Amino acid sequence: MSTTKGAPAPTRGRSRPSRAPVTAAQAIGISVFPLLGAGLAVAGMPVDDVFVLLAGCGAIGAAVYAVGGSGRLLLQTFAAVLNGVARR
Repeated sequence: MSTTKGAPAPTRGRSRPSRAPVTAAQAIGISVFPLLGAGLAVAGMPVDDVFVLLAGCGAIGAAVYAVGGSGRLLLQTFAAVLNGVARR
């Protein structure tokens, strides 16, 4: 710390923490959706159905991520919205 009044002396090194490296699970999770969609389309599934299926899978993944990441506030907001819709 600086002996003069005012802001502390700058420290050496990075000012922000570095990002964690991308794991294999993250890389596979990102690449599996386009590959799965392409495979289903080549196999003869209609493209509209492929989009609906993959959107559902993405929604389930987002919900699992919210629950696993302690997204309690997000889930409370979602439940409040659903509760308000159900009361109408």
